[in-house]
Amino acid sequence: MLLWSGILSTSAGVWMEQVALGWLVYEKTDSPLMLGAITGMRAFPFLFIGPFAGVIADRFDRKRVMLISQYWILAMYIPLVALLITGRDETWHLFAFTISTSIAWSFNQPIRQTLIPQLVPREDLLNAIALQSVAFNATRTLGPALGGYLMATVGGVGTFALVSMAWVGVIITTHMLHVPDHAPTEASVPPRSFLGDLADGLRYIRSNPLVFNILLISLIPMIFGMSYFALMPIFARDVFGMDARGLGELLAMNGLGAVLCSLAVASFGDYRNKGRLVFGSGAALGIALVCFALSTNYLLSLALMGIIGAVSMSYFIITNTTVQLITPPAYMGRVMSIYMLDRGLMPLGSFSVGFIAQWTGAPIALALSGAACALCVLGAWFAMPRLRTLD
Repeated sequence: MLLWSGILSTSAGVWMEQVALGWLVYEKTDSPLMLGAITGMRAFPFLFIGPFAGVIADRFDRKRVMLISQYWILAMYIPLVALLITGRDETWHLFAFTISTSIAWSFNQPIRQTLIPQLVPREDLLNAIALQSVAFNATRTLGPALGGYLMATVGGVGTFALVSMAWVGVIITTHMLHVPDHAPTEASVPPRSFLGDLADGLRYIRSNPLVFNILLISLIPMIFGMSYFALMPIFARDVFGMDARGLGELLAMNGLGAVLCSLAVASFGDYRNKGRLVFGSGAALGIALVCFALSTNYLLSLALMGIIGAVSMSYFIITNTTVQLITPPAYMGRVMSIYMLDRGLMPLGSFSVGFIAQWTGAPIALALSGAACALCVLGAWFAMPRLRTLD
């Protein structure tokens, strides 16, 4: 319950922050390329730090490392809020804030994932991950709407001040969290090098074809499918002629679809044909993105945002649960850190879609991204027969 409460506070802050950062950068630069860059920078550190964060998760006290990362993030808000209050903030300040907090996130996210199997019985793991997604996406529904409202009324100062308060709540709940005694500690881990531990984890992944295929296919939505986040301020302002509240509404509908999907998965419990659901969700995500890109009707676009949120969440829950079910506890931190490298590859999609949008416009850029997502999933269907039959 405490871990779930922490996810609520964390996610609320993350979504409000994402709306605020995107809107501030687009207002300052009026550049789709810079908008794609700020979104990509949020995930870029995962690519280099994530694998080592997994080694740390398997070697050290996970709660302690998670607390350090949370204090780090909270500390980064102090100079940013001060710059916003004095009106001396510049675009590079926003990028510096994004990179510094993303480094902390590179440690926080894999470790938070590895705590779930420690706190939840194996037979309830699917439901626990689904409920975690409910918490994440409930705030994904309310957070963007609230962030857009705050940006339109009190501006960046009030928005980031509230987000920093949310992080205080996260730190409090983490301090209260009781991790079972069998959690990894420094004394219980053999004295091996970090690179040796990382290489051992990579050998395990390569020797397990099912784990390898799931980690590989999880890259497709992050590179091609999730790049739509970078373009949402453009659609809100330039396509639909709305202010930051419109951006909040679009992202809120996206979160609502994800919440409904998460609740459905949590209520169903275990189910069959997981492999086919992975491929179906990935293809549906690509098609829905193409439809959204071509739509000029705001109500239809809101509905499509809900569909995009639902199918992307279905994809995430199934791959996440399967990886955690089939991975031994001794390798959990390293495997989950590699699994979350897909976040680190998001800049490839965000930078690319921002670059294309700079020259062709956001609708064409997003349509190409969605088509690439659907085609890559189709290719994986033929290339990964074992995953296709996953039950």
